[in-house]
Amino acid sequence: MIHIVKSSERKLTPFPIEGAQVRVSDPIIATDKELSVGYTEYYAASRLEWVFDYNEAFLMLEGSLEVHADGQIQRFEAGDLGFIEKGTETTIVVAERAYLLHITQPAWSGAEDTTD
Repeated sequence: MIHIVKSSERKLTPFPIEGAQVRVSDPIIATDKELSVGYTEYYAASRLEWVFDYNEAFLMLEGSLEVHADGQIQRFEAGDLGFIEKGTETTIVVAERAYLLHITQPAWSGAEDTTD
């Protein structure tokens, strides 16, 4: 399978979670559900607790965010590539706005399959 997502097809939708103003989209999900690719946009200041039940790699496209985990603070800015291992307990802090491309393995359980 080959799949392309045009910029007009990103379909970011609000994700209701306490502490965050965030929209997400997972327009590409592998048939075997082992991988998903999508976008996350924090469109206002946010602070949320999140435990990753999947591996996630991400590329910061715009803005910045901090990931607090294991007593450390990592700051990611536009152009930075990040990875968070499955099982990591985090606090994600966004001062203003952050927009990123994410890749999750296995496909994030909240992802909607839009490949049909």
